[in-house]
Amino acid sequence: MRYSAENSEITPMLGESAKIDSDGALAISVIPTEVINSPSYSSLTVHKSVINVLAPVVASCPHAGRDYPATLTETATLPVSHMRGLEDFGVDHLITGLAIHGITTVVNNVARAYIDVNRPVGALDASMFDTPVEADKPSRHVSAGYGLIPRLSALRQPLYKLPLPACEVEHRLGFAHFPYHSMLSAQIAAAKAEHGHCLLVDFHSMPPNDRTNRQLADIILGDCDGKTLDRELGNSITSFFDDEGLSVAWNEPYSGGFITREHGRVGTPNQSIQIEINRSLYMRDARLSVREPYAVPEQIKYIAGVINRFGAFLVDLRQN
Repeated sequence: MRYSAENSEITPMLGESAKIDSDGALAISVIPTEVINSPSYSSLTVHKSVINVLAPVVASCPHAGRDYPATLTETATLPVSHMRGLEDFGVDHLITGLAIHGITTVVNNVARAYIDVNRPVGALDASMFDTPVEADKPSRHVSAGYGLIPRLSALRQPLYKLPLPACEVEHRLGFAHFPYHSMLSAQIAAAKAEHGHCLLVDFHSMPPNDRTNRQLADIILGDCDGKTLDRELGNSITSFFDDEGLSVAWNEPYSGGFITREHGRVGTPNQSIQIEINRSLYMRDARLSVREPYAVPEQIKYIAGVINRFGAFLVDLRQN
């Protein structure tokens, strides 16, 4: 179930994609605490196979969530509009058609500014909390301000003025991180039980340029520098996007995150790939700094069609 801020009631939305406004706006929802604590609210959406066939492919969408818990909006230094640069704008609208090919798709509904489900549980900046928390040695992401609970906005503005209560770690993990990974693991296990193998495809979006203003490819594929995907399969995926007329790069500057690393090993039945889609392909303003993101409906439809064909391609490839 999902909470609809428009009519302030609980409405069923499982398996449905959130609507894009007529002007292309990707609307957010601020979720009241009483709704978040309700068993009727779900932090994720699952698009299951609609053809009674389970494909040997599972899709993941961890960063497109537009649900902003009130506990975040009430304590953060920044307004929601300034937090939105952390979103993978509109990716959930690009992938819902995968279900018609038997591909189960797991979508995180919760904004990345609240918790990043593409980080391990120990990826914490201990300086953010009022009392000690268990944290791993800081990774480059954590040191940069983008750990499990982000410290900064996409424009490197602090999200909080005061330290967070340490109990927020367990609360946010239990609210969004654990359910997401439990569901993703269950769907991968089901696909593997059916076929003996499973390919996880982790979908993201990226700005048109990197931090040095270098123009990025249309599609960046990541296999953690060759660690999570067989080379032959990677070459086939490259050829698919080439044939669609899209430019392709591998592993630079996005090689794959926690989800990709966790669910794939080259040469094994469990493999994975991260796909970064250039937002200039479907957004009116694709920069990280955009505060009111607008999709272009015609271009959303076109790129969703490409991803739909990609799903059919993968299923055929993995079943043969």
